[in-house]
Amino acid sequence: MPPETLFKYIAMRAIFGIGGLLLILASLVLLIDLIENLRFVGKIPDGSFGLAVSLTLLRAPALTQALIPFVFLFGSIWMFYQLNRRSELSVMRSAGLSIWRLLGPAAFIAALVGVLIITVFDPMSSTLLSYAEQVKTRTQDKPNDIVQLFEDGIWLRQRDAAGQIIVNAKNLDADNGTLEQVTIWRFGPENVFLERIDADQAVMSGATMEMRDARLTSISNQQQLRTPVYAINTALTVNDLRERVVPPETMSLWQLPRYILMAEAAGLPTARYHIRFHDLSSTPLKLLAMVLIAAAFSLRPTRLGGALQLMAASVGAGFLLYILSEISTALGESGLAPAALAAWTPAVVATLAAITALLHMEEG
Repeated sequence: MPPETLFKYIAMRAIFGIGGLLLILASLVLLIDLIENLRFVGKIPDGSFGLAVSLTLLRAPALTQALIPFVFLFGSIWMFYQLNRRSELSVMRSAGLSIWRLLGPAAFIAALVGVLIITVFDPMSSTLLSYAEQVKTRTQDKPNDIVQLFEDGIWLRQRDAAGQIIVNAKNLDADNGTLEQVTIWRFGPENVFLERIDADQAVMSGATMEMRDARLTSISNQQQLRTPVYAINTALTVNDLRERVVPPETMSLWQLPRYILMAEAAGLPTARYHIRFHDLSSTPLKLLAMVLIAAAFSLRPTRLGGALQLMAASVGAGFLLYILSEISTALGESGLAPAALAAWTPAVVATLAAITALLHMEEG
């Protein structure tokens, strides 16, 4: 059999196995998510079945992307097991083909899909997920508090029955609960401008924001008035400033570096964003590791009871990889391990373990 024909044959079997499993699992997950969204819309006044379906469709790409590593693992196991059960792998090996030749098509597909995920699919899924979160926020009966980060610092907006305030601060000192170089614009119920307050420092204390040595400018008095302390009622806290920023899951690989630089300049924690960046970057290696692990479990000759043992071993491998990934992420987010090390460790460990097992199998 010519090398090109063999490559196409194994590649098509891999696409069929991985694609079929992805379709099944994605349908199941989306059905569960639709049920959860139906429960969500049932608790809000204007909820409808159409809103639940819209939220499910917006979240579908992100939910599907989360399944892909395990789809590659179990889909590749199924593909290699089918080739092994029909003795096709034995015939190929007896013809002098090495394990690495047999792995080539599936490994190529894994690496290609990994690159497509981080360059094309993830930017789309993160944008849709961000829009879905905005839709859920708008439909919930919660205070309209918004925290955004731009190159000129942190921007906050709080709206209530008395009107709204817009706050701009250069950076946040989370340890002391203070905002530095603060400017606040206050508006009335009809969005009528009331006054502007400038201060070098604002202290977040309970339900108030206390501005020290504040300078007031109102629409009726263009001259600045100074006051030692100026307090504004606010529902925002220091934790809100740290946690209500854009979730890393709603940002693509291309957006993260710039956002990380702005967050560091503003004094906001960036560990989750570093983890997200390196986790996305490791996607091709992670999917390649899934194929190698599948081969390590599936290329041995089938024996009596082998299918059951294969299923148990594959489930155990998937569970161990998930636990390792969760532990590494927790260590990275807590600062106990560098973000790059925490994000790349699961993929690197899985790849090295699989290659070791395959080398032992190839040599005998």
